[in-house]
Amino acid sequence: MGGGKGVAIAGGIVLFVWLATGIYTVAPQQVGIETIFGRYTNTTGQGPHYNFPYPIGAVTKPNVGQVNSVQIGYRAGVGSQSRSRDLPEESLMLTGDENIVDLDFEVQWRINPLKASDYVFNLENPEGTIKAISESAMREVIGRRNIQAILTNEQSSVAQEVKEITQKALDEYGAGVRIEVVQLVAVNPPPDVRPAFIDVNAAQQDAERAQNEARTYASREVPQARGKASQIVQAAEAYKTQATADATGQAARFQQVYESYKLAPAISRERIFLETMERVLGSVNKVIIDQNGTGVAGGAAGAGVVPVLPLTEFGNRNANPGAAR
Repeated sequence: MGGGKGVAIAGGIVLFVWLATGIYTVAPQQVGIETIFGRYTNTTGQGPHYNFPYPIGAVTKPNVGQVNSVQIGYRAGVGSQSRSRDLPEESLMLTGDENIVDLDFEVQWRINPLKASDYVFNLENPEGTIKAISESAMREVIGRRNIQAILTNEQSSVAQEVKEITQKALDEYGAGVRIEVVQLVAVNPPPDVRPAFIDVNAAQQDAERAQNEARTYASREVPQARGKASQIVQAAEAYKTQATADATGQAARFQQVYESYKLAPAISRERIFLETMERVLGSVNKVIIDQNGTGVAGGAAGAGVVPVLPLTEFGNRNANPGAAR
């Protein structure tokens, strides 16, 4: 009896120790994936937890906070002195306009905390799977664009589209992975034609610079030209208004003269003649009369002209003796 009791106590202690091995702790950057007889049962978060110990149960604790990286087209060296290694079989891709581009890129990813069980059970080789899917997505996206767009202004859109395609494929596979970013590390034409592409890019930059300078000049000169044009239009409008007013006034005066002329034609003709002669002769220094004493008007109109001494002219000559000579 005593021997059997000792065996039972020993067995109980062993059982207790075995059951105690089922206690486990999940770190802050981890989640716990519990299984019983190899079947998924639960996902636990940070802190202490319990699951049946091995071989009945097991716990896998993937790091969901760690950002992982997959490099396509190159492999970065280790340490500051090491150089990266280029992999042409991965980096050379065919563009939509049948050119070849040498493209290196990096995919950063992490385990989705909400789908960590999918990551544990559905992915045997996470890095290889992500590499294959992202490389295929990049070749698809590059194949729809021309090389000039890829080398210049569409690199960000290429990276975003590759990220979306890769994420969609991983979700369909139930990979439990979240793509954080796709980064284009180097995008270049093949080495044999690189100098020609550099010349083309330089020419495009010169063209863009010239266009920017032209836009700047236009933005400065066009407002000035519009201001000058506005001033010219305003001056023309003012001249039009003044000319119209003058013409209207002259027409009104002519109409008044005409009305007076209709009432007394002879008197009106004589008055107009006298006013005209007064205005014309008042601005001249000489009056010529013929031998008969008639003036420029001739006939009786000049018969009463009396020769006069031009005192004003005579005074001017005395003031300037040299002028008389």
